[in-house]
Amino acid sequence: MRIRSVLVPVLVWSLLWSPLAMAEQRHVVDPAIMRQAIADQAVTDQQNRDAVLSVLSQDPAREVADRLGLSLMRAEGAVSTLSSTELAGLAESARAAEAQLVGGADPIVISVTTLLLIIIIVILIAR
Repeated sequence: MRIRSVLVPVLVWSLLWSPLAMAEQRHVVDPAIMRQAIADQAVTDQQNRDAVLSVLSQDPAREVADRLGLSLMRAEGAVSTLSSTELAGLAESARAAEAQLVGGADPIVISVTTLLLIIIIVILIAR
């Protein structure tokens, strides 16, 4: 009986103390660092989205889409639904096409394939 009278209070105290001790533990990642990482990712996603939309708004992209019967409006709308990973891949291709166009390269030879891929991938991913 004496053991029970000592053991029960110790057990109750340890059960009550345990959640308090757990609640005061530090986070593995500092919340400020986590907020900054999320903000940085949002900025990167917006830059990638702008790069893809910039290429889709150019005349060669419109010509290719018209020839193939694809809707650029639908592709532009689909860009906002892409994940960060999908968006990063498309933005890389879009930036390469944009650099070739700005560099004075023949847009029909170099960028038609890239524009086609961007348009088709955006439309397929949006489905």
